[in-house]
Amino acid sequence: MSFDTFETEAGVIEQAEELLNDGLTVHDCRDAFESLLRDYKKLLKVSRRIVRMSDRSEKGLISARNQIQEQQASLEKAHQELKRLSEHRLRTIVEATPIAIIISRVENGEIIYANAIAGPLMGVETDQLLGRKVTDFYIDPSEKTILMDMLEKDGKVDHYELQVKKSDGTRLWGDISQRYLVFNELPCVLSACNDITHLKEINQAASRFVPAEYLSFLDKESLVDINLGDHVTDEMTVMFSDLRSFTSISEEMTPQQNFNFVNSYLGRVSPVVRDFHGFIVKYLGDGIMAIFPESPDDGVQAGIEKLIQVNLYNEEREKVGRLPIKIGIGVNTGHMMVGMVGEKGRMQGDAFSDNVNLTSRLEGLTKFYDVSFIISAATMDALKDVSKYNIRYLDKVQVKGKMKALDLYEVFDADLPGMRSLKQETLEIYQQAMDHYFAKDFPAAQSLLFNVLQKNPNDKVAWHHLMNTTRHLENGVAETWTGVNVMASK
Repeated sequence: MSFDTFETEAGVIEQAEELLNDGLTVHDCRDAFESLLRDYKKLLKVSRRIVRMSDRSEKGLISARNQIQEQQASLEKAHQELKRLSEHRLRTIVEATPIAIIISRVENGEIIYANAIAGPLMGVETDQLLGRKVTDFYIDPSEKTILMDMLEKDGKVDHYELQVKKSDGTRLWGDISQRYLVFNELPCVLSACNDITHLKEINQAASRFVPAEYLSFLDKESLVDINLGDHVTDEMTVMFSDLRSFTSISEEMTPQQNFNFVNSYLGRVSPVVRDFHGFIVKYLGDGIMAIFPESPDDGVQAGIEKLIQVNLYNEEREKVGRLPIKIGIGVNTGHMMVGMVGEKGRMQGDAFSDNVNLTSRLEGLTKFYDVSFIISAATMDALKDVSKYNIRYLDKVQVKGKMKALDLYEVFDADLPGMRSLKQETLEIYQQAMDHYFAKDFPAAQSLLFNVLQKNPNDKVAWHHLMNTTRHLENGVAETWTGVNVMASK
C-alpha cells in the first residue's frame, strides 16, 4: 500500500479503516496511522509553502507587468518627444540652409515641405510648392527615375546636374543632392538644389577657349584644374588645314568683312573635328591645328568632311556672286606631346614633336601639288581599311629640315564628282606610270601619263609628274637618283 500523497484529513482516516479491514492489530493500526498522519502534516506544510510562493509569484508578475507597461509608456512618450525635437531641429537646420531644400514623398514625388528659398528659386511662393510633384519642374521627367535608381543603389545622390524649369518656363541648371529620410512618419526624399546656372554659363563661355574635349584629354574636370605643363604623350593623329590665297581675298574686304568671312568659314569646318572625336588645339589665323587621339581614320574622315563642307560653302558663295575658296589639309600620325604652354599669367594648348612639324609641311605641300588633301605613309599604313577611301600615291619627298624622304598620298574623296570619277577611272594607269617613273623607265612613264591626261586633262598631279618625266628624258638622271623630290622651302 502506498502512503505517498493525501489530499485531506478524511483521506487519512479512510486509509486507516482500510488497514483495520485487512486484519491488522490495533497496535499496527496505530503505528500506521501515526505514520500516515506525519506524512500528511509534512505534505500540508509543503502545500501551504507552495501556496504562499504562488501568491508571491503572481503578485510579482503583476508588478513586473505593470512596471513594463509604465516603461513602455515612458519610452513612447520619449520617442514622440524626440521625433518632435528631431523634426523641429531638421526644420530649423533646413530653414537656415542658404540653398533650396525640398522634401517629397518617395511614393509619388509629392512635395510636403520646402524651405523659404525653394519657392523663389522656382518662381512661386514657397506654400505654392506644397502638393505639387517634383517632376513638374523637371525639363526631362525621366530624370526622377535616374535619381531614384542612384538613391536605391548608393543610398545617396551627390552633385547631379540637371535642368529644371521655373513656373514661367524659364530654365535653370541645378546641382542636386539627395538623401532618404522619414518625415511626418512617411518615407521621403530630401533634395538640396543649388542654382548653378551662372556657373554653367561661365563654363560654357570658357569652353569656347578650352574645349571640354581638351579637358577630358588632359584628364581634367574643369579649367581650374589645368596647370602650366600639363600634357599627354602618345601616338596620335594631327591635322593642319589652311585657307588658300587668303591674302588676295582679304585685300578686297574691310576689316569687319574679313572677320565675318573667316568666322563664317571656321563655323562650318570646326564642328567637323568634334564630330570625328577630335579637338582643336588652336586656331592659326584662318588655319586650324587639331588632334585626333583615338584613330587615324578619324583624322582622314574629318579631312574629307571638311572639304565637303567647303564645297557646300562655295555653292552658297557663288549664288551671291562671290569667288569660291580652297583649303589645303595635311594629316600625319606619330608620337607627339600635347599640353599647356605659356607662363603663369597666360597659357594655351599646343603640340610638339617632329611629327607635328612635318604635318605642317604636308599642309604646305598641297599648294605645291595643287591638291586639297595629303596624308603621310604613317597615316596611310595605320588606316583600318584603306579600300574605304579614294587614295593614290603622290610622291616621294624630302621636306626642308629633314634628311629622310617621305612617301606621300593624295586623298581625293572630296573632289567634285566629275574629277573624282576621272581619277578613279585612271587610277590603275596612273599607278603603273609611277612604278615606271621610280624605276627610271621614263619613256614608259611618259606614255602612261599621256594616257591619264587624255582622259583627265585637269589632273594637276599627272601634269606635274609628266613634266618631271620629260625633263629626265631630256637631261638624264644620275646613277644615284632615287626619285626623291627635295623641297628647298617650307
